[in-house]
Amino acid sequence: MPAKNNRIPLYDIIRLFAAALVVLGHSTYLTITTDHGGINYTFETAKNVFSSAFFKEWLYWSAWVYRFHIPLFFMLAGSVFALRSDIETIPLLIKKTRRLLVPFFLCGLFFMIPLKTVGGFFDKDKLPEIVIAFLSGHESGHLWFLPALFWCFAVFSLLCRIWKNPAFIMTVSLLLYRYHSKLPAGFFDFSFSMQYLIFFTAGFYFDRFRPALTKRPKTVLCLTAALIVLNIADTRHHFLYPLFFRMAGCFLFYFTALSLCTFFPKKTAVYSVRKAADQTMNVYLYHDPLMIVILAFFAAHESLLHIAGGGLYFLSRIIGVILFSVIIGTGIKRIFRR
Repeated sequence: MPAKNNRIPLYDIIRLFAAALVVLGHSTYLTITTDHGGINYTFETAKNVFSSAFFKEWLYWSAWVYRFHIPLFFMLAGSVFALRSDIETIPLLIKKTRRLLVPFFLCGLFFMIPLKTVGGFFDKDKLPEIVIAFLSGHESGHLWFLPALFWCFAVFSLLCRIWKNPAFIMTVSLLLYRYHSKLPAGFFDFSFSMQYLIFFTAGFYFDRFRPALTKRPKTVLCLTAALIVLNIADTRHHFLYPLFFRMAGCFLFYFTALSLCTFFPKKTAVYSVRKAADQTMNVYLYHDPLMIVILAFFAAHESLLHIAGGGLYFLSRIIGVILFSVIIGTGIKRIFRR
């Protein structure tokens, strides 16, 4: 991570977009099944909520952002990594172990598994089996992103040590995207993680063009408009190859953020934006187990959902999840500081 005096407001805005999109992308599911647990809610007496035009529109946008909301996080990580002046592999991996793997284990063991058990996702009689599955990387839940990002940092830094040539690194990243399923699975789904290296790499090299783009506001605005048109067209006709529509979604929010920072530089660089961006890790870590608990609550109080309608449900699964994630994350940080 860059030093605070080298902080780029653009990446704070993208952080906020990414956190909002990941919550939106996870906000509509009612059924999930894994090897060790799952949920399946029908809400018989509140079918009017899930058949409403409001919910169908919400479901549409959720499905759209679900296609690229995680690649956006990988791309952002690459862009922020580009701000570093050195890429020493061993010090980097030690730092990323603290930043990514320690939260993975702590959040998984002491937050995700307990809350998903309370929410009925996991069977409490099978907790030892579930804990072993988690520790071996077979029941990571939403936290799979953290070891996957760790692998991307490791492989990218290794490629830079071999040959710090953009064409070489981009080519290898594309090959790993194309053939990741043929790699050995490794520890914590190494092969699965390698499909995201191309997004990390794209974000890293985007940062080289960022200074030039900030000096060309008309170009930024035109590219933003073009990406809006491209994304709308693809959602209707689905003509883009999977890698391209994921890239198109990521760059749409990159250039939207760049447009905001270009035309409203003072408003996007304020302290409140930086503080909000600092909470995005908390939102990612804690949001999904909270979703499970909220679903369990509404399943136990279905009449409340029937009476209040989709508004309460929407506020709970979007706004409520974000607020509780921030509160929990802030409280945990204060405890550790003491």
